[in-house]
Amino acid sequence: MNGSPTQTAMVEGSGGRSQVAHLATAAIVALVLLVLTGPLKYLPECVLGALVFTIAVGLVDLRGLRDIGRESPGELLLALATVAVVVLVGVEEGILLAMVLSLLRHVRHSYRPHTAVLVEDDRGQWRELPAVPGALSGPDLVIYRFGAGLFYANVGHFAAQSRALVERAPVRWLVVDAGAITNVDYSAARALRQLQQDLTRDGVALVLVHVEGDLQADLDRHRLTDTIGRRCIFATLHEALATIRQRPLHS
Repeated sequence: MNGSPTQTAMVEGSGGRSQVAHLATAAIVALVLLVLTGPLKYLPECVLGALVFTIAVGLVDLRGLRDIGRESPGELLLALATVAVVVLVGVEEGILLAMVLSLLRHVRHSYRPHTAVLVEDDRGQWRELPAVPGALSGPDLVIYRFGAGLFYANVGHFAAQSRALVERAPVRWLVVDAGAITNVDYSAARALRQLQQDLTRDGVALVLVHVEGDLQADLDRHRLTDTIGRRCIFATLHEALATIRQRPLHS
């Protein structure tokens, strides 16, 4: 490990706010290494260690950790695990652990994303209810929100939950709020095509709303636009509901 973090902390602690201060510090360090290493060898290593430790303690942001713990306990555990590895093993290993844990945490959220059924309240505002069988957004209607892109690892959960929402209630339209679905991979496209066919066989129309450009490009590329039907893909929920009230999409 080099001394750059502690050098930076020393410069900032002394009031340095520009690159000139860092350059001056680097020049002094170079001068000491060239001509003053002899006298420094008589300085006990424990003193040098104490100096580095004192500076390193100042780098610990306890207030920041407290804020992280208040807002995201999972991220606090990740930070504490990283600190433990840095102290007990090394900085490089701690950084690698933090990267791996962060990626795994992200994959976990994508694998089991937030889902909900949208229901309109008396003030005309849409609120979320748990996506459980029997939940309805209106007569013969379920508006299902899925909070991640569709790929091979989570499309099974998407399809199973979609089927459960329409099987245990008299549903004619399953409206998927795709605002958070930014992409569809090959495996997800095949599963989505099978889901659409199953729903059509059961008399349920699959409708997609809030379809943005990237998602529309994936739908076109996997030929899902033709499978689902362009008249069942809408830019807004308002347009979809207006069309649903005018005519049966699955006829």
